[in-house]
Amino acid sequence: MAGKYESLFDYLSGNQNQSIRLTFSKIEQILGDGLPPSARLHPEWWANDRTSPGRQSQSWLRAGWETYDVDLASKKVSFVRVGSTSE
Repeated sequence: MAGKYESLFDYLSGNQNQSIRLTFSKIEQILGDGLPPSARLHPEWWANDRTSPGRQSQSWLRAGWETYDVDLASKKVSFVRVGSTSE
């Protein structure tokens, strides 16, 4: 998936942490572009949607991350590395 969210893929791919919390402003800085209004209004925009190949979620899912704790009020989202917990 090349496109607007590829730089988010690159950023998360290079991150060594098990989880990370980013502000929407930081994500826009990473993207070099603004998030769409729906990202600020609808938590569903941040869903870990594996079924739609064109969705922005593919940028973090392909990098091995999932979103959780989307806080629209504080404009922050947390990402956790998939499989980061020990069983």
